[in-house]
Amino acid sequence: MIKLTLIVFTFFNVVSATAINKADSLINELDTQIKLSQEYQEKKVARIESLRQSLMEEDKMNDIDFTLKTYSKIYEEYKKFNSDSAYLYSKKLLKTAYNSKNPVQINSAKIKLSFILLSTGMFHECLDSLKSIQNISLMSNELKYEYYYMFARTYYDMADYSDNPDYRVIYNQGGDENLNIALNFAAKNSPSYLSLIGLKSIRNENYKLAILSFEQLLSEYELPDQELAIAASSLAYLYGIKNQTDKAIELLAIAAIADIRSSTKETVAMTKLSELLFEKGDIQKAYKYVKVALKEAYFYKAKHRKLEISNILPIIEGKRLETVAGQRQLFIYYSIAVTLLSVLVIAFFVIILKQFKKLKIVKSSLDESNARLQQINEKLQEVNRIKEEYIGHFFNMISENIEAIEKFKNSISRKIKFNKMEDIASIIKNIDVDIERERLYSSFDAIFLKIFPGFIERFNALFKKEDHFILGVGESLPPEVRIFALIRLGIHDTETIAKILRYAVRTIYTYKTKIKNRSIFPNEEFEERLLNIKAF
Repeated sequence: MIKLTLIVFTFFNVVSATAINKADSLINELDTQIKLSQEYQEKKVARIESLRQSLMEEDKMNDIDFTLKTYSKIYEEYKKFNSDSAYLYSKKLLKTAYNSKNPVQINSAKIKLSFILLSTGMFHECLDSLKSIQNISLMSNELKYEYYYMFARTYYDMADYSDNPDYRVIYNQGGDENLNIALNFAAKNSPSYLSLIGLKSIRNENYKLAILSFEQLLSEYELPDQELAIAASSLAYLYGIKNQTDKAIELLAIAAIADIRSSTKETVAMTKLSELLFEKGDIQKAYKYVKVALKEAYFYKAKHRKLEISNILPIIEGKRLETVAGQRQLFIYYSIAVTLLSVLVIAFFVIILKQFKKLKIVKSSLDESNARLQQINEKLQEVNRIKEEYIGHFFNMISENIEAIEKFKNSISRKIKFNKMEDIASIIKNIDVDIERERLYSSFDAIFLKIFPGFIERFNALFKKEDHFILGVGESLPPEVRIFALIRLGIHDTETIAKILRYAVRTIYTYKTKIKNRSIFPNEEFEERLLNIKAF
Protein backbone atom coordinates (compact mmCIF):
# COMPACT_ATOMS: atom_id res chain seq x y z
CA MET A 1 0.00 0.00 0.00
CA ILE A 2 2.85 2.39 0.85
CA LYS A 3 4.53 1.55 -2.44
CA LEU A 4 1.37 2.41 -4.44
CA THR A 5 1.06 5.70 -2.58
CA LEU A 6 4.65 6.61 -3.43
CA ILE A 7 4.09 5.83 -7.11
CA VAL A 8 0.93 7.94 -7.18
CA PHE A 9 2.91 10.76 -5.55
CA THR A 10 5.45 10.56 -8.34
CA PHE A 11 3.44 10.22 -11.52
CA PHE A 12 0.47 12.59 -11.25
CA ASN A 13 1.17 16.03 -12.75
CA VAL A 14 0.29 18.82 -10.32
CA VAL A 15 1.10 22.48 -9.84
CA SER A 16 4.53 23.61 -8.66
CA ALA A 17 3.51 24.29 -5.06
CA THR A 18 2.05 20.80 -4.73
CA ALA A 19 5.28 19.35 -6.21
CA ILE A 20 7.29 21.04 -3.49
CA ASN A 21 4.99 19.63 -0.79
CA LYS A 22 5.27 16.20 -2.40
CA ALA A 23 9.06 16.34 -2.29
CA ASP A 24 9.00 17.48 1.33
CA SER A 25 6.62 14.67 2.24
CA LEU A 26 8.87 12.07 0.61
CA ILE A 27 11.96 13.50 2.29
CA ASN A 28 10.18 13.32 5.66
CA GLU A 29 9.20 9.73 4.93
CA LEU A 30 12.83 8.96 4.02
CA ASP A 31 14.02 10.37 7.36
CA THR A 32 11.50 8.13 9.12
CA GLN A 33 12.66 5.09 7.17
CA ILE A 34 16.32 5.82 7.97
CA LYS A 35 15.43 5.56 11.67
CA LEU A 36 13.80 2.18 10.97
CA SER A 37 16.70 0.83 8.89
CA GLN A 38 18.16 -1.16 11.78
CA GLU A 39 14.80 -2.84 12.33
CA TYR A 40 14.61 -3.84 8.64
CA GLN A 41 18.18 -5.10 8.81
CA GLU A 42 17.48 -7.25 11.88
CA LYS A 43 14.51 -8.85 10.09
CA LYS A 44 16.70 -9.69 7.11
CA VAL A 45 19.37 -11.21 9.36
CA ALA A 46 16.66 -13.28 11.07
CA ARG A 47 15.45 -14.60 7.70
CA ILE A 48 19.00 -15.53 6.75
CA GLU A 49 19.60 -17.29 10.06
CA SER A 50 16.38 -19.26 9.61
CA LEU A 51 17.55 -20.41 6.18
CA ARG A 52 20.93 -21.39 7.60
CA GLN A 53 19.32 -23.40 10.36
CA SER A 54 17.19 -25.28 7.84
CA LEU A 55 20.40 -26.58 6.25
CA MET A 56 21.29 -28.24 9.56
CA GLU A 57 18.12 -30.36 9.72
CA GLU A 58 19.09 -34.04 9.50
CA ASP A 59 16.50 -35.01 6.91
CA LYS A 60 17.65 -32.15 4.63
CA MET A 61 21.43 -32.37 4.98
CA ASN A 62 21.89 -34.86 2.10
CA ASP A 63 19.14 -33.43 -0.09
CA ILE A 64 21.14 -31.70 -2.85
CA ASP A 65 18.07 -30.06 -4.44
CA PHE A 66 17.03 -28.57 -1.10
CA THR A 67 20.61 -27.39 -0.51
CA LEU A 68 20.75 -25.72 -3.92
CA LYS A 69 17.44 -23.92 -3.34
CA THR A 70 18.43 -22.83 0.16
CA TYR A 71 21.86 -21.58 -0.89
CA SER A 72 20.13 -19.66 -3.69
CA LYS A 73 17.67 -18.07 -1.22
CA ILE A 74 20.50 -17.08 1.15
CA TYR A 75 22.40 -15.61 -1.78
CA GLU A 76 19.36 -13.55 -2.82
CA GLU A 77 19.12 -12.16 0.71
CA TYR A 78 22.80 -11.25 0.70
CA LYS A 79 23.42 -10.10 -2.88
CA LYS A 80 22.60 -6.43 -2.29
CA PHE A 81 23.13 -6.55 1.46
CA ASN A 82 26.66 -7.85 2.06
CA SER A 83 29.01 -8.64 -0.80
CA ASP A 84 31.38 -10.85 1.19
CA SER A 85 28.60 -13.15 2.38
CA ALA A 86 26.92 -13.11 -1.03
CA TYR A 87 30.23 -14.11 -2.63
CA LEU A 88 30.69 -16.91 -0.08
CA TYR A 89 27.26 -18.40 -0.75
CA SER A 90 27.57 -18.00 -4.52
CA LYS A 91 30.76 -20.10 -4.26
CA LYS A 92 28.97 -22.66 -2.08
CA LEU A 93 26.10 -22.70 -4.57
CA LEU A 94 28.53 -23.22 -7.46
CA LYS A 95 30.33 -26.06 -5.66
CA THR A 96 27.01 -27.78 -4.89
CA ALA A 97 25.87 -27.29 -8.49
CA TYR A 98 29.03 -28.99 -9.72
CA ASN A 99 28.30 -31.89 -7.33
CA SER A 100 24.80 -32.15 -8.83
CA LYS A 101 26.36 -32.32 -12.35
CA ASN A 102 23.45 -30.25 -13.62
CA PRO A 103 24.78 -27.82 -16.28
CA VAL A 104 21.83 -25.44 -15.87
CA GLN A 105 22.36 -25.21 -12.10
CA ILE A 106 26.08 -24.63 -12.71
CA ASN A 107 25.32 -21.80 -15.16
CA SER A 108 22.80 -20.23 -12.79
CA ALA A 109 25.38 -20.27 -9.98
CA LYS A 110 28.01 -18.69 -12.23
CA ILE A 111 25.61 -15.88 -13.18
CA LYS A 112 24.99 -15.20 -9.49
CA LEU A 113 28.73 -15.16 -8.80
CA SER A 114 29.19 -12.75 -11.73
CA PHE A 115 26.65 -10.34 -10.24
CA ILE A 116 28.66 -10.07 -7.00
CA LEU A 117 31.91 -9.57 -8.90
CA LEU A 118 30.26 -6.78 -10.90
CA SER A 119 28.71 -5.18 -7.81
CA THR A 120 32.10 -4.94 -6.10
CA GLY A 121 33.79 -3.36 -9.13
CA MET A 122 35.64 -6.51 -10.30
CA PHE A 123 34.65 -6.01 -13.94
CA HIS A 124 37.21 -8.20 -15.69
CA GLU A 125 36.74 -11.02 -13.18
CA CYS A 126 33.01 -10.78 -13.85
CA LEU A 127 33.60 -11.14 -17.60
CA ASP A 128 35.84 -14.15 -17.02
CA SER A 129 33.10 -15.78 -14.95
CA LEU A 130 30.44 -15.12 -17.61
CA LYS A 131 32.66 -16.33 -20.44
CA SER A 132 33.23 -19.63 -18.60
CA ILE A 133 29.53 -20.49 -18.90
CA GLN A 134 28.79 -23.36 -21.29
CA ASN A 135 25.70 -25.21 -22.58
CA ILE A 136 23.77 -21.94 -22.96
CA SER A 137 21.19 -23.63 -25.18
CA LEU A 138 20.06 -25.78 -22.23
CA MET A 139 19.09 -22.75 -20.15
CA SER A 140 15.55 -21.39 -19.83
CA ASN A 141 14.64 -18.09 -21.46
CA GLU A 142 14.63 -16.44 -18.03
CA LEU A 143 18.17 -17.62 -17.32
CA LYS A 144 19.33 -16.63 -20.81
CA TYR A 145 17.88 -13.18 -20.16
CA GLU A 146 19.87 -12.91 -16.91
CA TYR A 147 23.03 -14.15 -18.68
CA TYR A 148 22.98 -11.62 -21.53
CA TYR A 149 21.71 -8.81 -19.29
CA MET A 150 24.65 -9.41 -16.94
CA PHE A 151 27.02 -9.22 -19.91
CA ALA A 152 25.41 -5.93 -21.01
CA ARG A 153 25.58 -4.39 -17.52
CA THR A 154 29.23 -5.37 -17.15
CA TYR A 155 30.25 -3.77 -20.44
CA TYR A 156 28.23 -0.63 -19.68
CA ASP A 157 29.79 -0.27 -16.23
CA MET A 158 33.25 -0.74 -17.72
CA ALA A 159 32.46 2.02 -20.21
CA ASP A 160 31.22 4.34 -17.46
CA TYR A 161 34.31 3.85 -15.32
CA SER A 162 36.89 3.82 -18.15
CA ASP A 163 39.20 6.81 -18.67
CA ASN A 164 40.04 5.74 -22.21
CA PRO A 165 37.58 6.98 -24.90
CA ASP A 166 38.58 4.23 -27.35
CA TYR A 167 37.77 1.50 -24.85
CA ARG A 168 34.54 3.25 -23.85
CA VAL A 169 33.34 2.85 -27.45
CA ILE A 170 34.29 -0.85 -27.44
CA TYR A 171 32.62 -1.49 -24.07
CA ASN A 172 29.44 0.35 -25.07
CA GLN A 173 29.25 -1.72 -28.28
CA GLY A 174 29.58 -4.89 -26.20
CA GLY A 175 26.81 -3.66 -23.92
CA ASP A 176 24.50 -2.86 -26.84
CA GLU A 177 25.04 -6.25 -28.49
CA ASN A 178 24.27 -8.24 -25.37
CA LEU A 179 21.31 -6.03 -24.44
CA ASN A 180 19.72 -6.66 -27.84
CA ILE A 181 20.15 -10.42 -27.34
CA ALA A 182 18.65 -10.21 -23.84
CA LEU A 183 15.56 -8.50 -25.29
CA ASN A 184 14.83 -11.66 -27.29
CA PHE A 185 14.33 -13.60 -24.05
CA ALA A 186 12.07 -11.11 -22.24
CA ALA A 187 8.29 -11.20 -22.69
CA LYS A 188 7.08 -8.04 -24.41
CA ASN A 189 5.80 -5.34 -22.01
CA SER A 190 6.93 -7.41 -19.02
CA PRO A 191 8.87 -5.60 -16.27
CA SER A 192 12.11 -7.11 -17.58
CA TYR A 193 11.35 -6.02 -21.14
CA LEU A 194 10.41 -2.45 -20.15
CA SER A 195 13.52 -2.17 -18.00
CA LEU A 196 15.74 -3.28 -20.90
CA ILE A 197 14.03 -0.89 -23.33
CA GLY A 198 14.55 1.92 -20.82
CA LEU A 199 18.23 1.08 -20.37
CA LYS A 200 18.80 0.72 -24.11
CA SER A 201 17.09 4.06 -24.75
CA ILE A 202 19.27 5.78 -22.12
CA ARG A 203 22.45 4.42 -23.70
CA ASN A 204 21.24 5.57 -27.14
CA GLU A 205 20.17 8.97 -25.71
CA ASN A 206 16.55 8.37 -26.72
CA TYR A 207 15.37 9.93 -23.49
CA LYS A 208 11.73 10.30 -24.50
CA LEU A 209 11.31 6.55 -25.04
CA ALA A 210 13.32 5.82 -21.89
CA ILE A 211 10.96 7.97 -19.78
CA LEU A 212 7.89 6.32 -21.30
CA SER A 213 9.31 2.85 -20.57
CA PHE A 214 10.13 3.51 -16.92
CA GLU A 215 6.87 5.41 -16.29
CA GLN A 216 4.93 2.47 -17.72
CA LEU A 217 6.97 0.08 -15.58
CA LEU A 218 6.24 2.05 -12.40
CA SER A 219 2.58 2.76 -13.09
CA GLU A 220 1.45 -0.66 -14.35
CA TYR A 221 3.37 -3.06 -12.11
CA GLU A 222 3.60 -3.66 -8.36
CA LEU A 223 7.37 -4.00 -8.24
CA PRO A 224 9.40 -5.52 -5.38
CA ASP A 225 11.36 -2.89 -3.44
CA GLN A 226 14.70 -3.67 -5.11
CA GLU A 227 13.23 -3.39 -8.62
CA LEU A 228 11.24 -0.29 -7.61
CA ALA A 229 14.46 1.38 -6.44
CA ILE A 230 16.25 0.65 -9.73
CA ALA A 231 13.37 1.86 -11.88
CA ALA A 232 12.81 5.03 -9.82
CA SER A 233 16.54 5.83 -9.84
CA SER A 234 16.69 5.37 -13.61
CA LEU A 235 13.70 7.67 -14.15
CA ALA A 236 15.24 10.21 -11.76
CA TYR A 237 18.39 10.22 -13.90
CA LEU A 238 16.28 11.02 -16.98
CA TYR A 239 14.42 13.87 -15.26
CA GLY A 240 17.79 15.18 -14.07
CA ILE A 241 18.92 15.37 -17.71
CA LYS A 242 15.76 17.39 -18.46
CA ASN A 243 16.64 19.73 -15.55
CA GLN A 244 13.45 18.76 -13.69
CA THR A 245 15.30 18.62 -10.38
CA ASP A 246 12.26 18.48 -8.09
CA LYS A 247 10.88 15.49 -9.98
CA ALA A 248 14.27 13.79 -9.82
CA ILE A 249 14.46 14.39 -6.06
CA GLU A 250 11.02 12.84 -5.54
CA LEU A 251 12.00 9.71 -7.50
CA LEU A 252 15.35 9.36 -5.73
CA ALA A 253 13.59 9.66 -2.37
CA ILE A 254 11.23 6.86 -3.43
CA ALA A 255 14.23 4.76 -4.52
CA ALA A 256 16.09 5.43 -1.28
CA ILE A 257 13.01 4.49 0.79
CA ALA A 258 12.67 1.24 -1.17
CA ASP A 259 16.38 0.50 -0.65
CA ILE A 260 16.03 0.96 3.11
CA ARG A 261 12.92 -1.23 3.33
CA SER A 262 14.73 -4.03 1.48
CA SER A 263 18.02 -3.45 3.37
CA THR A 264 19.75 -2.86 0.05
CA LYS A 265 23.29 -1.61 0.67
CA GLU A 266 24.51 -1.78 -2.96
CA THR A 267 22.72 1.36 -4.09
CA VAL A 268 23.27 4.77 -5.69
CA ALA A 269 19.93 6.45 -4.91
CA MET A 270 21.00 7.98 -1.59
CA THR A 271 24.24 9.31 -3.10
CA LYS A 272 22.49 10.90 -6.09
CA LEU A 273 19.82 12.37 -3.81
CA SER A 274 22.47 14.04 -1.65
CA GLU A 275 24.07 15.53 -4.80
CA LEU A 276 20.79 17.07 -5.98
CA LEU A 277 19.95 18.43 -2.53
CA PHE A 278 23.44 19.92 -2.35
CA GLU A 279 22.90 21.63 -5.71
CA LYS A 280 19.60 23.06 -4.40
CA GLY A 281 21.36 24.42 -1.32
CA ASP A 282 20.00 22.01 1.30
CA ILE A 283 23.45 21.35 2.77
CA GLN A 284 22.28 19.73 6.01
CA LYS A 285 20.16 17.07 4.27
CA ALA A 286 22.85 16.51 1.64
CA TYR A 287 25.46 15.93 4.33
CA LYS A 288 23.18 13.59 6.28
CA TYR A 289 22.35 11.45 3.25
CA VAL A 290 25.89 11.24 1.85
CA LYS A 291 27.08 9.99 5.25
CA VAL A 292 24.36 7.32 5.18
CA ALA A 293 25.40 6.39 1.62
CA LEU A 294 29.06 6.10 2.64
CA LYS A 295 28.14 3.91 5.61
CA GLU A 296 26.09 1.62 3.34
CA ALA A 297 28.92 1.39 0.78
CA TYR A 298 31.37 0.37 3.49
CA PHE A 299 28.90 -2.20 4.82
CA TYR A 300 28.45 -3.73 1.36
CA LYS A 301 32.18 -3.36 0.52
CA ALA A 302 31.65 -1.89 -2.96
CA LYS A 303 35.00 -0.25 -3.74
CA HIS A 304 33.81 1.76 -6.76
CA ARG A 305 30.82 3.09 -4.77
CA LYS A 306 33.09 4.14 -1.87
CA LEU A 307 35.36 5.97 -4.29
CA GLU A 308 32.40 7.70 -5.96
CA ILE A 309 31.02 8.89 -2.61
CA SER A 310 34.47 9.90 -1.37
CA ASN A 311 34.79 12.28 -4.33
CA ILE A 312 31.72 14.31 -3.35
CA LEU A 313 31.87 14.02 0.44
CA PRO A 314 34.67 16.62 0.91
CA ILE A 315 32.74 19.13 -1.25
CA ILE A 316 29.59 18.79 0.84
CA GLU A 317 31.57 18.84 4.08
CA GLY A 318 33.41 21.98 3.01
CA LYS A 319 30.19 23.77 2.10
CA ARG A 320 28.65 22.74 5.41
CA LEU A 321 31.59 24.19 7.29
CA GLU A 322 31.32 27.37 5.24
CA THR A 323 27.62 27.64 6.11
CA VAL A 324 28.31 27.16 9.81
CA ALA A 325 31.03 29.83 9.68
CA GLY A 326 28.67 32.21 7.87
CA GLN A 327 25.97 31.69 10.47
CA ARG A 328 28.44 32.36 13.23
CA GLN A 329 29.62 35.56 11.55
CA LEU A 330 26.03 36.77 11.15
CA PHE A 331 25.45 36.10 14.81
CA ILE A 332 28.46 38.21 15.74
CA TYR A 333 27.20 41.16 13.69
CA TYR A 334 23.71 40.80 15.11
CA SER A 335 24.95 40.71 18.69
CA ILE A 336 27.11 43.79 18.20
CA ALA A 337 24.23 45.69 16.57
CA VAL A 338 21.85 44.80 19.41
CA THR A 339 24.42 45.80 22.04
CA LEU A 340 25.04 49.19 20.40
CA LEU A 341 21.35 50.11 20.70
CA SER A 342 21.76 50.98 24.36
CA VAL A 343 24.17 53.57 25.75
CA LEU A 344 23.66 52.03 29.18
CA VAL A 345 25.61 48.89 28.21
CA ILE A 346 28.66 50.51 26.56
CA ALA A 347 30.91 49.16 29.27
CA PHE A 348 29.54 45.67 28.77
CA PHE A 349 29.93 46.05 25.01
CA VAL A 350 33.70 46.27 25.43
CA ILE A 351 33.71 42.97 27.28
CA ILE A 352 31.50 41.35 24.66
CA LEU A 353 33.75 42.64 21.88
CA LYS A 354 36.76 41.03 23.53
CA GLN A 355 34.89 37.75 23.70
CA PHE A 356 34.00 38.02 20.04
CA LYS A 357 37.65 38.59 19.17
CA LYS A 358 38.53 35.46 21.06
CA LEU A 359 35.83 33.60 19.15
CA LYS A 360 37.37 34.83 15.91
CA ILE A 361 40.72 33.44 17.01
CA VAL A 362 39.08 30.10 17.78
CA LYS A 363 37.32 30.25 14.40
CA SER A 364 40.65 30.87 12.68
CA SER A 365 42.09 27.81 14.42
CA LEU A 366 39.07 25.72 13.40
CA ASP A 367 39.36 26.96 9.80
CA GLU A 368 42.97 25.79 9.71
CA SER A 369 41.91 22.43 11.14
CA ASN A 370 39.21 22.14 8.50
CA ALA A 371 41.75 22.95 5.77
CA ARG A 372 43.87 20.07 7.04
CA LEU A 373 40.83 17.81 7.03
CA GLN A 374 40.22 18.78 3.40
CA GLN A 375 43.76 17.67 2.52
CA ILE A 376 43.19 14.40 4.38
CA ASN A 377 40.04 13.82 2.32
CA GLU A 378 42.15 13.75 -0.85
CA LYS A 379 43.79 10.60 0.54
CA LEU A 380 40.56 8.94 1.64
CA GLN A 381 41.57 5.45 0.59
CA GLU A 382 44.57 5.54 2.93
CA VAL A 383 43.18 7.43 5.93
CA ASN A 384 39.40 6.95 5.79
CA ARG A 385 39.02 5.64 9.32
CA ILE A 386 41.12 8.45 10.83
CA LYS A 387 39.06 11.04 8.94
CA GLU A 388 35.75 9.52 10.02
CA GLU A 389 36.75 9.47 13.69
CA TYR A 390 37.88 13.12 13.75
CA ILE A 391 35.28 14.62 11.42
CA GLY A 392 32.42 12.81 13.14
CA HIS A 393 33.58 13.91 16.57
CA PHE A 394 34.34 17.52 15.74
CA PHE A 395 31.16 17.97 13.72
CA ASN A 396 29.28 16.96 16.88
CA MET A 397 31.26 19.59 18.79
CA ILE A 398 30.56 22.25 16.16
CA SER A 399 26.87 21.34 16.24
CA GLU A 400 26.83 21.66 20.02
CA ASN A 401 28.62 25.04 19.76
CA ILE A 402 26.07 26.30 17.23
CA GLU A 403 23.22 25.27 19.53
CA ALA A 404 24.95 27.01 22.44
CA ILE A 405 25.47 30.16 20.38
CA GLU A 406 21.83 30.13 19.31
CA LYS A 407 20.71 29.80 22.93
CA PHE A 408 23.10 32.64 23.86
CA LYS A 409 21.65 34.86 21.11
CA ASN A 410 18.06 34.13 22.17
CA SER A 411 18.93 34.79 25.82
CA ILE A 412 20.58 38.14 25.00
CA SER A 413 17.61 39.15 22.84
CA ARG A 414 15.16 38.40 25.65
CA LYS A 415 17.24 40.29 28.21
CA ILE A 416 17.46 43.36 25.95
CA LYS A 417 13.74 43.18 25.23
CA PHE A 418 13.00 43.39 28.95
CA ASN A 419 15.91 45.80 29.60
CA LYS A 420 17.71 43.36 31.92
CA MET A 421 21.19 44.78 31.33
CA GLU A 422 22.61 43.46 34.58
CA ASP A 423 21.63 39.92 33.59
CA ILE A 424 23.48 40.40 30.28
CA ALA A 425 26.61 41.45 32.18
CA SER A 426 26.34 38.37 34.36
CA ILE A 427 25.99 36.07 31.33
CA ILE A 428 29.03 37.61 29.64
CA LYS A 429 31.21 37.33 32.74
CA ASN A 430 30.40 33.61 32.94
CA ILE A 431 31.85 32.95 29.47
CA ASP A 432 35.23 31.24 29.96
CA VAL A 433 37.01 30.54 26.68
CA ASP A 434 39.93 28.89 28.48
CA ILE A 435 37.65 26.14 29.79
CA GLU A 436 36.28 25.57 26.31
CA ARG A 437 39.81 25.40 24.92
CA GLU A 438 40.81 22.81 27.53
CA ARG A 439 37.73 20.79 26.65
CA LEU A 440 38.81 20.91 23.01
CA TYR A 441 42.31 19.69 23.93
CA SER A 442 40.93 16.88 26.10
CA SER A 443 38.65 15.83 23.27
CA PHE A 444 41.57 15.88 20.82
CA ASP A 445 43.65 13.71 23.17
CA ALA A 446 40.86 11.15 23.61
CA ILE A 447 40.24 10.76 19.88
CA PHE A 448 43.97 10.68 19.08
CA LEU A 449 44.61 7.91 21.61
CA LYS A 450 41.61 6.01 20.25
CA ILE A 451 43.10 6.14 16.75
CA PHE A 452 46.66 5.52 17.99
CA PRO A 453 46.14 3.30 21.07
CA GLY A 454 49.83 2.32 21.09
CA PHE A 455 51.18 5.83 20.54
CA ILE A 456 52.53 6.44 24.09
CA GLU A 457 54.25 3.04 24.16
CA ARG A 458 55.85 3.51 20.71
CA PHE A 459 56.74 7.13 21.50
CA ASN A 460 58.44 6.08 24.77
CA ALA A 461 60.49 3.56 22.79
CA LEU A 462 62.35 6.55 21.31
CA PHE A 463 63.79 7.49 24.73
CA LYS A 464 65.65 6.02 27.62
CA LYS A 465 63.51 4.46 30.34
CA GLU A 466 64.05 7.35 32.74
CA ASP A 467 62.73 9.79 30.10
CA HIS A 468 59.50 7.90 29.43
CA PHE A 469 56.13 9.68 29.63
CA ILE A 470 53.74 7.97 32.02
CA LEU A 471 50.08 8.61 31.24
CA GLY A 472 47.46 7.63 33.81
CA VAL A 473 43.94 6.44 32.99
CA GLY A 474 41.88 9.36 31.68
CA GLU A 475 44.82 11.79 31.75
CA SER A 476 45.44 14.24 28.92
CA LEU A 477 48.59 14.21 26.84
CA PRO A 478 51.48 16.33 28.16
CA PRO A 479 51.87 19.54 26.09
CA GLU A 480 55.15 18.44 24.51
CA VAL A 481 53.67 15.03 23.56
CA ARG A 482 50.60 16.75 22.10
CA ILE A 483 52.95 18.64 19.76
CA PHE A 484 54.28 15.36 18.37
CA ALA A 485 50.76 13.91 18.21
CA LEU A 486 49.88 16.74 15.83
CA ILE A 487 53.02 16.06 13.79
CA ARG A 488 52.02 12.38 13.55
CA LEU A 489 48.68 13.47 12.12
CA GLY A 490 50.56 15.33 9.37
CA ILE A 491 50.69 18.84 10.84
CA HIS A 492 54.34 19.78 10.48
CA ASP A 493 54.21 23.56 10.31
CA THR A 494 55.46 24.99 13.60
CA GLU A 495 53.34 28.14 13.36
CA THR A 496 50.22 26.04 12.78
CA ILE A 497 50.97 23.90 15.84
CA ALA A 498 51.57 27.06 17.87
CA LYS A 499 48.20 28.48 16.84
CA ILE A 500 46.36 25.26 17.62
CA LEU A 501 47.94 24.88 21.07
CA ARG A 502 48.02 28.66 21.76
CA TYR A 503 51.78 28.69 22.32
CA ALA A 504 54.41 31.02 20.98
CA VAL A 505 56.35 29.68 18.00
CA ARG A 506 59.52 29.88 20.08
CA THR A 507 57.91 27.71 22.75
CA ILE A 508 57.10 25.05 20.17
CA TYR A 509 60.68 25.11 18.90
CA THR A 510 61.92 24.79 22.48
CA TYR A 511 59.67 21.80 23.22
CA LYS A 512 60.61 20.05 19.97
CA THR A 513 64.35 20.61 20.48
CA LYS A 514 64.17 19.49 24.09
CA ILE A 515 62.35 16.25 23.23
CA LYS A 516 64.54 15.40 20.23
CA ASN A 517 67.71 15.97 22.25
CA ARG A 518 66.49 13.43 24.83
CA SER A 519 65.87 10.78 22.17
CA ILE A 520 68.21 7.82 21.69
CA PHE A 521 67.98 8.36 17.92
CA PRO A 522 69.32 11.18 15.66
CA ASN A 523 66.85 13.98 14.85
CA GLU A 524 66.15 12.80 11.28
CA GLU A 525 65.57 9.19 12.37
CA PHE A 526 63.49 10.34 15.34
CA GLU A 527 60.91 12.07 13.11
CA GLU A 528 60.85 9.14 10.67
CA ARG A 529 60.15 6.68 13.51
CA LEU A 530 57.47 9.02 14.88
CA LEU A 531 55.65 9.08 11.55
CA ASN A 532 55.83 5.26 11.32
CA ILE A 533 53.74 4.80 14.46
CA LYS A 534 50.69 2.88 13.23
CA ALA A 535 47.04 3.78 13.77
CA PHE A 536 44.36 1.40 15.07
